[in-house]
This record gives sequence, structure tokens and C-alpha cells, in this order.
Amino acid sequence: MNDTPLYISKRMAKNLWQEYRIYHDRVELQSRFLFHTIIVPVNEIQAVEIRPSFFSFSGRKEFIWGMKMDNCDWCRHVLLTKTRGLFKRVGFAPDEPEKFVEICKSILPGS
Repeated sequence: MNDTPLYISKRMAKNLWQEYRIYHDRVELQSRFLFHTIIVPVNEIQAVEIRPSFFSFSGRKEFIWGMKMDNCDWCRHVLLTKTRGLFKRVGFAPDEPEKFVEICKSILPGS
């Protein structure tokens, strides 16, 4: 595994002081509450997108079924859809969702 991260999110209250990292070959979602780091290889990422807060007035009110790593329903967040695993959809709130999605899309195969 390549050990030079392309992006590291800052630990903040909105992400419950957790850290999310993007590498050339994977995305790592470190959870303090699960005492585990979820590693998603780049070839298992089906989609990555920015979602509004569930409580926003954007008119787009969709509840996300899947795993939520932090307070992602309360703020703009990232939804990562995987091809495998028990939870295929993972919601989390990095410090800069736009930058996280941009960098994540740049490492996907076919980009």
C-alpha cells in the first residue's frame, strides 16, 4: 500500500474528531467509535457524491440507508457507494466535502 496520502480531513466536531484519508489506491475512514479503520480499495468504489444535510431546505430529502460514520445528517457530507461489503453506502462529513469528492474521483479507474 502507498503510504503518502493525497488528502487528510481535519478532525472537527461535525465529524466527531475522526479522520478520513485518500491514498492513490484506497480510501481510509478511521472511526474512533468502531475502534477500526475502514479501508475501501479504489476498485470497490462505485460512486462518490456530495449530499446536503437531511434537514436542509434544498427540497432533496432522501434518507440514506447505510452506515453513517459521524454527524453526516446534520451537515453537507459525502456519500460513498461501494460494490461489496455489508454496508454498501457510507456517509461521512470530511472538513471539505467538495475537495474530498474531487480528489476521490481523480483516483477512480477510468478518470
